[in-house]
Amino acid sequence: MTETDTQPDGADIVIIGGGVMGTSIAYFATTELSLDVVLLEKSGIGSGSTGDSSAILRHHYGDDEIYARMAWWSHQFYRRFAEETGQQIAYERSPLVRFTPETEDSYALAGYETLQKLDIPVSKYEKDAFDDYYPMLSVDEYSVAVSDDTAAYSDGADVAGGFARAAQNNGATVLTNTPVHEITTTNGIVDGVRTDRGHIDSQHVVLAAGPWTPRLAKQIDIEIPIRVEREQILILDPPAEYKDQYPELTPTTALPGGNWYIRSDFGDGILVATHHMGDRVDPEVYGDQPDESTVLELTDDLTDMIPELAEAGIRGRYCGVYSTTPDHDFVIDKKKGCYLACGFSGHGFKHGPAIGKIVTDMIDSGESDLVDIDYFSLDRFANGAGGHSPPEDGI
Repeated sequence: MTETDTQPDGADIVIIGGGVMGTSIAYFATTELSLDVVLLEKSGIGSGSTGDSSAILRHHYGDDEIYARMAWWSHQFYRRFAEETGQQIAYERSPLVRFTPETEDSYALAGYETLQKLDIPVSKYEKDAFDDYYPMLSVDEYSVAVSDDTAAYSDGADVAGGFARAAQNNGATVLTNTPVHEITTTNGIVDGVRTDRGHIDSQHVVLAAGPWTPRLAKQIDIEIPIRVEREQILILDPPAEYKDQYPELTPTTALPGGNWYIRSDFGDGILVATHHMGDRVDPEVYGDQPDESTVLELTDDLTDMIPELAEAGIRGRYCGVYSTTPDHDFVIDKKKGCYLACGFSGHGFKHGPAIGKIVTDMIDSGESDLVDIDYFSLDRFANGAGGHSPPEDGI
């Protein structure tokens, strides 16, 4: 992707943030609206949370139909990504399975019923079939497995780069290594942004800067309750015996307790990552390597579930961050003339195309046919939000 060096003095739409959300918004805005678009990224495209994402594409959300519909809509776009954008992305099928006791309040079984209702492919297996479908997993304590059959995964940096190139091909200006220092206002309404290169006048400023969003929003007296959490990721190299014995893909699933999840990684690796168990951190400064104590905890948990991985090697290790709201639900709203797309709480990547479409619709008409945007209103926190999204083991 070639990056434009010249910053314009004005644009119809200025997007702050070059992750999957910002680039998706840029793509849909340049595709559906006849407006000038500038995208500003403080570092490189897809270099923040998006690049560290495990990029899981699943649809199971318990009884929450809104998230399930958005995830399914987005997944269909990801499957057509090359056709829609002209860009190639990495994509691998990896069914997501949730194991559960057969109880009335089972989150997994609620999701099974919801996906059936929405005609999204889903299967349910009784315990006597576990060895047929999941021979590598030791899950004797559970009686039912629910499989999100068409779940998959991609690569975050791939997708953000694809969206950005497509937006640029549609006429967008993409400026990397260009941090926004100030969101400017006139009479309390946003009128542009300021970078080291100068001021850009704009009637439509979109703030989609991941963990940096709250501090930028605070400049214009918008408080967004986001906790930035450090999450830890390992890429394992299974022993040869495991690869020989289980040539099929290891499913995406949560480890017992819900603090870790696994998915297959491109080729024959296995990604293992923490989920909502990290310390609060500053997104500018945090440890980028997993803690040894966490690696040891992983070893115990993982080998309990998959004994054959006791001798697995470690191919890679790194850390990323979640931007988590108190109820783990997104913030998609407009305040003081600034469009907000943030607080994706560790489950946003799969919704990237939907977020791009929704925010573009908001700029165009103030609403979206894809979802009732009131569901994601920032005002809910002042009104005692209880939250809609799944429990913490709902990867």
